[in-house]
Amino acid sequence: MTDPQQPSPTDRSDADDVEQHACPKCDAQPGSPCRSRGGAVASAYHTRRFTLVPRLKKVLRVPTPADRGPGRPWRPGTPPPAPVDPDLPSADIRIGYAR
Repeated sequence: MTDPQQPSPTDRSDADDVEQHACPKCDAQPGSPCRSRGGAVASAYHTRRFTLVPRLKKVLRVPTPADRGPGRPWRPGTPPPAPVDPDLPSADIRIGYAR
């Protein structure tokens, strides 16, 4: 049985993996898409940023998904959730059932 609190790695998109890193070209912080010189969301991630993801290193172009609003002025969304420290005790709730 899978743990419902941990998203599986297959649920992550290319954009999620790219946005874990800061962009060295446009100085976009982790959790936000790349931006053009005018401040709008870029139509594709900058090459130096998506090559930081090993599985995307050989790809020629990684487009920005439509839900990030490419071509529109960038506005901050909800910040990405902070990773859970694996050393912390979990608050698992065990629920039983009776027949």
